[in-house]
Amino acid sequence: MNTVLVVYISYIKKLVIQETGCGLMEAIFLIILSCFAFIGMVYTIQYLVNSYDSRFKDNGIRLILYLPQNSGSKLEGLVRQIYFEQIPEKFMTDGKIYLMISPHDAETIGILEKLKRTYPIEVLPEQVSYCMIQGENFVNE
Repeated sequence: MNTVLVVYISYIKKLVIQETGCGLMEAIFLIILSCFAFIGMVYTIQYLVNSYDSRFKDNGIRLILYLPQNSGSKLEGLVRQIYFEQIPEKFMTDGKIYLMISPHDAETIGILEKLKRTYPIEVLPEQVSYCMIQGENFVNE
């Protein structure tokens, strides 16, 4: 990258001084400005390439939350914070949050129904202590 930058600077220097006939200070200012523009373009391209590769990949990890009874008041803030901080992508999960809640907590169920319309959330059955998630099915063992 250094050789490309040196060639670029020498080209700009020749172009500015010979073509426009401006003074040395103006040429130095334009060379410095051009260098910053070139570096900015390189970093922009590098950022775009890296952001394309960082799409989350499903590595078979699942994010499962167990909510105790009467914790529905904190559920909405918790789910929004999890997706705002992109925790499923950082853990390379399938992008969903799996919740275990008490079926007797009406407030939590109501909040959960509202959140399901916005976020990918699945509710796991309460009667099992261990559940394997395979595709769309829950396999109890």
